[in-house]
Amino acid sequence: MAINWFKYSSPQTFYPLAGKMVPWFMVPAAVLGVAGLYIGLFVAPTDFQQGEAYRVIFIHVPAAWMSMFIYVVMAFWAGIGLAFNTRCHR
Repeated sequence: MAINWFKYSSPQTFYPLAGKMVPWFMVPAAVLGVAGLYIGLFVAPTDFQQGEAYRVIFIHVPAAWMSMFIYVVMAFWAGIGLAFNTRCHR
């Protein structure tokens, strides 16, 4: 049986599925976020010159990379939307 990968390529069919999946992904995202903050702020080693302030890079750098990655993904999908002329009709 072949999987129809284009079934959810339309916003009209993808948005209801995404709305149902949000609660399922929200809990693991929150747990992993709290675990990452704990490790970055309390478990990560300190620097002998900078002290506790050094731990900020364990939070700041991944957050900066994630924001840049999200920006690139949004730009990519905007380009796909323009190329294929998809619109969300509600």
